[in-house]
Amino acid sequence: SGVTSLKSLIMTRQTPLSCSGHTRPVVDLDFSDVTPDGSFLISACKDGKPMLRQGETGDWIGTFEGHKGAVWGATLNREASRAATGAADFSAMIWDATTGDRLLTFSHKHIVK
Repeated sequence: SGVTSLKSLIMTRQTPLSCSGHTRPVVDLDFSDVTPDGSFLISACKDGKPMLRQGETGDWIGTFEGHKGAVWGATLNREASRAATGAADFSAMIWDATTGDRLLTFSHKHIVK
């Protein structure tokens, strides 16, 4: 019924997390598992600069520099030690999430999401 749907919507409502520092819309977020250092999140954005953040607060930790177009997808491994991003520059990149170093770049014939 309509009441049940509204109740479900209200019960699953989430508080938005601010990702200051991006200059364009954020299109993807991914969280790590809880690690001994807490949880982490990575944000993919149309500004081409995926950012690593502290998961509980959203505080900025670092920016992965290297894509030349909008970043459409980003993910962290469970331990938050590696990140992967896909972008409009027809590339996917693997990163060391603790240092920010790019480890691998994969070229594609199309946009990577």
